[in-house]
Amino acid sequence: MRSPILCVAAAAAVLLASACGATATPAPADGPEPMVIGVTTLFPTGTLAEFSAALQAAAADHHMTFEIQDVSNDAAKENRLLSAFATRRVDLVMASVVSPTGSLAALRRLKDAGIPVICYNTCLNPPDDQTLTRAFVTNDQNQLGKVTGQAASDYIRNRLSGRAKIAYLTCETYDVCKQRREGLNQALSTVSVEVAAAQEGFVVDKATPVATSILTANPDLDVIIAENEDGVVAAANAITARGLTGRSVVFGIGINPTVADLLLNPDGTVRQVTGQDAKSWALEAIKVAEAIRDARDSGSYYHFTPGPNFTSSDPGPIKQYRASRHS
Repeated sequence: MRSPILCVAAAAAVLLASACGATATPAPADGPEPMVIGVTTLFPTGTLAEFSAALQAAAADHHMTFEIQDVSNDAAKENRLLSAFATRRVDLVMASVVSPTGSLAALRRLKDAGIPVICYNTCLNPPDDQTLTRAFVTNDQNQLGKVTGQAASDYIRNRLSGRAKIAYLTCETYDVCKQRREGLNQALSTVSVEVAAAQEGFVVDKATPVATSILTANPDLDVIIAENEDGVVAAANAITARGLTGRSVVFGIGINPTVADLLLNPDGTVRQVTGQDAKSWALEAIKVAEAIRDARDSGSYYHFTPGPNFTSSDPGPIKQYRASRHS
């Protein structure tokens, strides 16, 4: 993992982007300078990678330059990178914060420097969120949970006579995932479920052995519910590894091309996911950034984007999603 290098010459920011370990879009040869936006991502993969790619694809059309840095879910690294953005006085920051409390100091530093911040995906706890940031671009997390929970409860009711043994792969380190869990629990309250395990697992390499361990202890498990896309992949991997294909199935929240392929797999292991549509995040965050740049009203603090529903029984939307990621 590369260490960030503090770049102090703002005018040379784009030229120095590769030295700083950032991904940046080029500035035009002439005309006014583009709006320079510092972006932090929790992870360089999955939904967040799609968010970054969508920003870069839209940059030229909106006269913006995005300097994207991955913080690897590390609060200390996040603090260094956000502090560097404050020191360089970028025009705006888009951040998916590591911790609703541990990220406070860095965001205060940005506010003191007069740099507006747009949260996406994750943010601070209220009231600090609205005190230190200008907007929060996200999904209705409770609704994401409800949609997936309803799909799982329908499966349990129709396929398993209304009773099931289930397990969760969680990401409840983050408040957004706690909200997802609330929605899941509400929807699943209409059927009888025995929760065999609820363990943290939201990065695929770490979540796969967690899911495998759960299945080893519970080979009669009916359903695994994953609270993010890496958890979906990990659960499917573990089911295959344990020889439980056709016995255990997966429902989840979040989509990426790997999850889409799993939904299209005829083995039927992954039945449904509710996506987050990272491209919509990116375009909405850009819209808010443009309003801030132009001194216009950016609307309400919360900017909810759609959460599309993908099911293995309806491959059309899944194939459209896959095609859009290759276009």
